[in-house]
Amino acid sequence: MLAKGFSTPELAHPALPAAASWFPLPAGWAVLGVMLLLAMFIALLIWLARFRRNRWRREARKHLAQQQVDGWITWVKRVLLVQHSRAQVSQWQSPEQLLAQTPLDEELRALMCRRYCQPDNQLESAINQRISQQLRHWLETLPHV
Repeated sequence: MLAKGFSTPELAHPALPAAASWFPLPAGWAVLGVMLLLAMFIALLIWLARFRRNRWRREARKHLAQQQVDGWITWVKRVLLVQHSRAQVSQWQSPEQLLAQTPLDEELRALMCRRYCQPDNQLESAINQRISQQLRHWLETLPHV
Protein backbone atom coordinates (compact mmCIF):
# COMPACT_ATOMS: atom_id res chain seq x y z
CA MET A 1 0.00 0.00 0.00
CA LEU A 2 1.10 3.47 -0.67
CA ALA A 3 1.45 5.96 2.05
CA LYS A 4 -0.67 9.00 2.14
CA GLY A 5 0.64 11.75 -0.17
CA PHE A 6 2.82 9.36 -2.15
CA SER A 7 2.53 9.59 -5.94
CA THR A 8 3.77 7.23 -8.56
CA PRO A 9 6.58 8.46 -10.72
CA GLU A 10 5.75 9.56 -14.28
CA LEU A 11 6.28 6.68 -16.67
CA ALA A 12 8.48 7.30 -19.63
CA HIS A 13 6.44 7.74 -22.82
CA PRO A 14 7.85 6.00 -25.86
CA ALA A 15 8.77 8.22 -28.81
CA LEU A 16 5.99 8.02 -31.40
CA PRO A 17 6.36 8.91 -35.08
CA ALA A 18 4.82 12.14 -36.32
CA ALA A 19 1.19 12.01 -37.55
CA ALA A 20 0.80 11.10 -41.19
CA SER A 21 0.00 14.09 -43.37
CA TRP A 22 -2.91 14.07 -45.81
CA PHE A 23 -1.06 16.35 -48.15
CA PRO A 24 0.79 15.81 -50.41
CA LEU A 25 -1.04 12.64 -51.37
CA PRO A 26 0.81 9.72 -52.89
CA ALA A 27 0.95 9.66 -56.69
CA GLY A 28 -1.51 6.74 -56.86
CA TRP A 29 -4.38 8.92 -55.62
CA ALA A 30 -3.70 11.49 -58.32
CA VAL A 31 -3.68 8.76 -60.98
CA LEU A 32 -6.91 7.31 -59.60
CA GLY A 33 -8.53 10.76 -59.61
CA VAL A 34 -7.53 11.39 -63.22
CA MET A 35 -8.82 7.97 -64.25
CA LEU A 36 -12.18 8.60 -62.51
CA LEU A 37 -12.53 12.01 -64.14
CA LEU A 38 -11.69 10.50 -67.52
CA ALA A 39 -14.24 7.71 -67.03
CA MET A 40 -16.93 10.24 -66.06
CA PHE A 41 -16.10 12.37 -69.10
CA ILE A 42 -16.32 9.36 -71.43
CA ALA A 43 -19.64 8.31 -69.85
CA LEU A 44 -20.95 11.85 -70.35
CA LEU A 45 -19.89 11.81 -74.01
CA ILE A 46 -21.59 8.44 -74.57
CA TRP A 47 -24.78 9.68 -72.92
CA LEU A 48 -24.71 12.88 -74.97
CA ALA A 49 -24.16 10.96 -78.21
CA ARG A 50 -27.10 8.64 -77.45
CA PHE A 51 -29.26 11.64 -76.54
CA ARG A 52 -28.46 13.30 -79.87
CA ARG A 53 -28.95 10.06 -81.82
CA ASN A 54 -32.41 9.61 -80.29
CA ARG A 55 -33.61 13.08 -81.22
CA TRP A 56 -35.66 11.61 -84.06
CA ARG A 57 -37.45 9.34 -81.56
CA ARG A 58 -38.40 12.28 -79.31
CA GLU A 59 -39.66 14.27 -82.30
CA ALA A 60 -41.63 11.28 -83.56
CA ARG A 61 -43.35 10.93 -80.15
CA LYS A 62 -44.52 14.55 -80.45
CA HIS A 63 -46.25 13.80 -83.77
CA LEU A 64 -48.16 10.75 -82.54
CA ALA A 65 -51.36 12.77 -82.18
CA GLN A 66 -52.22 12.70 -85.89
CA GLN A 67 -55.86 12.87 -86.96
CA GLN A 68 -55.61 12.06 -90.66
CA VAL A 69 -54.44 8.98 -92.53
CA ASP A 70 -52.11 11.03 -94.74
CA GLY A 71 -50.34 12.31 -91.64
CA TRP A 72 -49.93 8.77 -90.28
CA ILE A 73 -48.44 7.51 -93.55
CA THR A 74 -46.03 10.46 -93.65
CA TRP A 75 -45.05 9.77 -90.03
CA VAL A 76 -44.39 6.09 -90.76
CA LYS A 77 -42.30 6.99 -93.80
CA ARG A 78 -40.18 9.45 -91.77
CA VAL A 79 -39.53 6.84 -89.09
CA LEU A 80 -38.63 4.25 -91.74
CA LEU A 81 -36.19 6.72 -93.31
CA VAL A 82 -34.29 6.81 -90.03
CA GLN A 83 -34.14 3.02 -89.81
CA HIS A 84 -33.54 2.12 -93.46
CA SER A 85 -31.65 3.61 -96.36
CA ARG A 86 -33.36 6.18 -98.55
CA ALA A 87 -33.00 3.92 -101.60
CA GLN A 88 -34.83 1.10 -99.83
CA VAL A 89 -37.64 3.29 -98.48
CA SER A 90 -38.15 4.96 -101.86
CA GLN A 91 -39.01 1.56 -103.32
CA TRP A 92 -41.98 1.28 -100.95
CA GLN A 93 -44.32 3.59 -102.85
CA SER A 94 -47.78 2.37 -101.88
CA PRO A 95 -49.22 2.71 -98.39
CA GLU A 96 -49.58 -1.08 -98.24
CA GLN A 97 -45.83 -1.49 -98.65
CA LEU A 98 -45.05 1.20 -96.08
CA LEU A 99 -47.52 -0.10 -93.50
CA ALA A 100 -46.28 -3.67 -94.00
CA GLN A 101 -43.15 -2.59 -92.12
CA THR A 102 -45.20 -1.70 -89.02
CA PRO A 103 -46.88 -4.01 -86.49
CA LEU A 104 -50.35 -2.54 -87.04
CA ASP A 105 -53.43 -4.76 -86.92
CA GLU A 106 -54.69 -5.90 -90.32
CA GLU A 107 -57.97 -4.08 -89.75
CA LEU A 108 -56.23 -0.75 -89.10
CA ARG A 109 -53.81 -1.30 -91.95
CA ALA A 110 -56.69 -1.96 -94.40
CA LEU A 111 -58.61 1.09 -93.13
CA MET A 112 -55.60 3.35 -93.56
CA CYS A 113 -54.90 2.01 -97.06
CA ARG A 114 -58.52 2.62 -98.09
CA ARG A 115 -58.60 6.19 -96.80
CA TYR A 116 -55.15 7.26 -97.99
CA CYS A 117 -55.37 10.34 -100.29
CA GLN A 118 -59.16 10.42 -100.02
CA PRO A 119 -61.24 13.48 -99.11
CA ASP A 120 -62.62 11.61 -96.06
CA ASN A 121 -59.36 10.65 -94.40
CA GLN A 122 -60.17 11.91 -90.90
CA LEU A 123 -60.15 9.12 -88.32
CA GLU A 124 -62.28 8.73 -85.21
CA SER A 125 -60.60 9.30 -81.88
CA ALA A 126 -60.88 5.64 -80.76
CA ILE A 127 -59.20 4.45 -83.96
CA ASN A 128 -56.58 7.19 -83.63
CA GLN A 129 -55.80 6.05 -80.10
CA ARG A 130 -55.38 2.43 -81.22
CA ILE A 131 -53.08 3.47 -84.04
CA SER A 132 -51.15 5.75 -81.70
CA GLN A 133 -50.68 3.00 -79.10
CA GLN A 134 -49.50 0.44 -81.63
CA LEU A 135 -47.14 2.86 -83.36
CA ARG A 136 -45.78 4.12 -80.02
CA HIS A 137 -44.98 0.54 -79.04
CA TRP A 138 -43.32 0.00 -82.43
CA LEU A 139 -41.34 3.22 -82.04
CA GLU A 140 -40.06 2.19 -78.60
CA THR A 141 -38.98 -1.26 -79.81
CA LEU A 142 -37.01 0.03 -82.78
CA PRO A 143 -33.25 -0.39 -82.35
CA HIS A 144 -31.03 2.57 -81.60
CA VAL A 145 -29.28 3.99 -84.65
